[in-house]
Amino acid sequence: MSGDKKSVAIVDDDEALLEATSGFLESMGYDALPFSSGRSFLAYDHIDLVALLLTDINMPEMTGLELLDIVKKRWPEMPIIMMTALKDEVIRRRAIAGGAKDLLQKPILADDLIRCIEEV
Repeated sequence: MSGDKKSVAIVDDDEALLEATSGFLESMGYDALPFSSGRSFLAYDHIDLVALLLTDINMPEMTGLELLDIVKKRWPEMPIIMMTALKDEVIRRRAIAGGAKDLLQKPILADDLIRCIEEV
């Protein structure tokens, strides 16, 4: 994701984490687009301009895994990195099998996040 400023959509129902992650990505030169739910992300008018989706797994209404399934059907080329505080190998396997590039464990280390984004 080098070159021009890239848009990274962040979907997380934890407002503090959403704000912190958005601020960190902005400070690293990315255009952070925060969303508090999968539904609000799917309602965004410019999804085609999103270079990467970073989403939590455990959210009310629509889980990150449900969002992953929808995004992969509608925008199959969009890279997705998932985040979770849960340590569950079944969830990890399902996320990767569903098309996620990686599953990061919360609390996420800044170096791990940037490494993962740059690899995409």
